[in-house]
Amino acid sequence: MGSDNTGQPLPSLDSQLDHDFHSGWGSVYTNRSTVGDEETLSLWLQYASNKSSVERKYQQLLHEYTDLFEDFFGGYYPISMHAHATDALLPTTIASLILNTIATSPLVLNSPTLKPKPDENPEDTGNRVRDFALSFLGWDDKHILSPNFIVADNIYGAGYGPLAHTSREWEISAIASGPKPIVVNMKDTTEEALDTQFKVAKTKGCIAVVFDLVSTEDGLVLHPDNFGMIKACCARNRLLLIVDETMTAMRCGAPFAFQRPEYAQMEADKQPDLVIFGKGIGVSGVAIGFKGVITTGLTYTDPDDIRQTIRYWRALVSRPIRLPLLLEALSILRAAQREDWPAKSEQIGEVIREVIGELDPSTKKPDAVRGLGAVVAVNREVAMRFRIMSAIRRRSPWVRWLPKLGGSSADREELKRQVFGRESKAQRQILAKEADQCGTIPLWCFICGIEATSKDWCRTCYLSFCDNEVCVQAFHRHACV
Repeated sequence: MGSDNTGQPLPSLDSQLDHDFHSGWGSVYTNRSTVGDEETLSLWLQYASNKSSVERKYQQLLHEYTDLFEDFFGGYYPISMHAHATDALLPTTIASLILNTIATSPLVLNSPTLKPKPDENPEDTGNRVRDFALSFLGWDDKHILSPNFIVADNIYGAGYGPLAHTSREWEISAIASGPKPIVVNMKDTTEEALDTQFKVAKTKGCIAVVFDLVSTEDGLVLHPDNFGMIKACCARNRLLLIVDETMTAMRCGAPFAFQRPEYAQMEADKQPDLVIFGKGIGVSGVAIGFKGVITTGLTYTDPDDIRQTIRYWRALVSRPIRLPLLLEALSILRAAQREDWPAKSEQIGEVIREVIGELDPSTKKPDAVRGLGAVVAVNREVAMRFRIMSAIRRRSPWVRWLPKLGGSSADREELKRQVFGRESKAQRQILAKEADQCGTIPLWCFICGIEATSKDWCRTCYLSFCDNEVCVQAFHRHACV
């Protein structure tokens, strides 16, 4: 992408639409390269010819990414980086992270009685600070030695580890390990009942409440009143509030879905402490806000204090993020900010719902289409009729559509011509011809959503399937466009 005579980057042209609404489980926000702004492109070119010269800018680039993330996501800082969101959602990791945040907070370092003393035994300093942190959080040995989470009853959880216990997919629950989280119904309950459940869970070692605003199981959206209720109960029981935005960041009409006005105004003085991010953002991890249910009490107001605690945490690992990933993550955030992807997501979701309503009136019925913004949940049979590659949980009747966030995804006529209508046959056959020439196949199993493996795929619909017997049989029953 070039620039105009003002030095501003010219808008990139969107690639043609396609019917891949799986988007790598939501990890692909756009079909085109985001390495279009001249600053990022020059770094990539420099990296290719003189890697060490860019490596020497690593800390500068990491600080730039941190500041850009905080600006875009409204005061949340990417403190902890991980290869996958599941790695971030470990109770032990979260426990250590919040203990470090307390130990390096103004509350400790500005206190004459708590801050380290030059002539003091380091063990005495550590014990004193640790005792203060436990008192601040209302923790005891259980919370240190075997920390646990409270989770919403319809949360996806994680692909492995402790939260995999909550999965309804046997392939995932079978490999779960670690303490089972305490599962709580957060939608159909009263504040009194929820408060009691949180109180009991806290005595059993729970340190945080984890939930998402749009269920990855069935597309149901958490009501704002329930969000406010969860906030209040977390505050009363001194439980960290963690929102999993792995799927919903930038896709639901706001940078983070909980920043939509209807959610932000509920118990507005209490915000999430931590946010899990990942997928299309380019890197996964934990973002921290300092106006959270718990973190607000740590008195972080000076940006220098915030950057200091982030540096201390990141110093515990060799490098929080590899340089090529950092460059990609920077370019994605720049594109998201420049093109306002959160606002586009609202438009895209609205247009998709209108288009499928015109083509299939049954989707206009109450509760026929769920989700929020550009996270669209439809019945599996609807996805089959439209021949859309979808993000699917095998044992759920609901599938998720996670369209790209380019401007053309909000073009009603282009959606009909290239994705949903019978006219999409021409575009599908273009994709099929290209795949045959390149020796590739459609990425995702049309039936179950995992990686497609069969070379006996449909050249008419540009759809494929995996080698699971059930998927093979179901695929060969599909009607071509």
